[in-house]
Amino acid sequence: MAKRDFYEVLGVSRTASPDEIKSAYRRLARQYHPDVSKEAPKVAEEKFKEVSEAYEVLANEDSRRRYDQGGAAAVESQFGPGGFGWQNFTHAGDLEDLLGSSPFFQQFFGGMGGFGGRRGPAHGADIQLTLRLPLAAALTGAKPQVEVPRDEACAACRGTGAKDGTALEVCPECKGSGQVRRIQSRGYTQLITVAECSRCHGAGRRILEKCPVCGGSGHLRSTERIEIAVPPGVEDGAVLRVPGHGLKGGDAGASGDLYVQIVFEPLPHLRRDGEDAYTETTVPLGVALLGGEVTIPTIDGHAVLKIPAGTQPDTQFRLRGSGFPRFRSTTRGDLLVTAHVELPRNLSAHDREALRDLLLPGGRPLGGRRESIFRRRGT
Repeated sequence: MAKRDFYEVLGVSRTASPDEIKSAYRRLARQYHPDVSKEAPKVAEEKFKEVSEAYEVLANEDSRRRYDQGGAAAVESQFGPGGFGWQNFTHAGDLEDLLGSSPFFQQFFGGMGGFGGRRGPAHGADIQLTLRLPLAAALTGAKPQVEVPRDEACAACRGTGAKDGTALEVCPECKGSGQVRRIQSRGYTQLITVAECSRCHGAGRRILEKCPVCGGSGHLRSTERIEIAVPPGVEDGAVLRVPGHGLKGGDAGASGDLYVQIVFEPLPHLRRDGEDAYTETTVPLGVALLGGEVTIPTIDGHAVLKIPAGTQPDTQFRLRGSGFPRFRSTTRGDLLVTAHVELPRNLSAHDREALRDLLLPGGRPLGGRRESIFRRRGT
């Protein structure tokens, strides 16, 4: 059966502009859509399909030119042996705002995804890596360089994957859509299932002869050195995102992102807890009793800690502003120091006797020869 003239189907002249063709199609799509048409559902469905086929041909500059030159026979090859089907319709976006909420549009065509057309450019994969830094980098920040894999377009085939001088073939299975649809009729409705074309793996094109340089992949793996800006105050285990430095996308799609997890190497003398730092020091007994100073290690060097007289074992001191920077702030946390009192070892008999006199409370007799110095002093 001969097809009606596509311009007549849409009710436009042969000199109609693309906007006039689009406007006519949207008007007819609304008129014949089975959800709103007053005609029998099957009749409305056939008319809706007819105006969609006409629009598919006339909305594309190349297919419209071929149609003007050779009629319907000149464009039959783009639809395949079975003729036009919804898997060949690539202008779903022109209907989405008009019919997107329609039950028929969502169920019968599956919304935007229910129509054919090649898939959009594939987004590149993300890259994840771990970066180990000295703990001092959490104080000052750092700008280390890392090597990340890159996918560069193969120069020999210009990224097509086909041997130089050969062409890509439109996939005969999906007719270039990258998808295969199976339709099951159920009365006035049809069930459409969509799957990636197994023959071209969704590309819509097939390589007849693979490029000998890249093996048909269209890209070559290389490495790139990238500087990572690690700001002061970053927590251990934090993940930094570097946009656009993942693997390249397919068909000119956007590159993925690089995700860098920061792991700080611990220091043997210092522990971090958020913005605060913790350390320990040993205080000689004499300094703990009489007071004095000890030198302690810090994040960025050493500091002098004043020990008051009579300091008890395991007393904790706080050095304000000597901890780690607060993230995105100019202030710092604190350094908390636990002081362990060091007891003397290997005392001589004389030293032990002197300490007995000085330290033992209660005036206990020492060998029956003398009393504690505390008693002698009238205490």
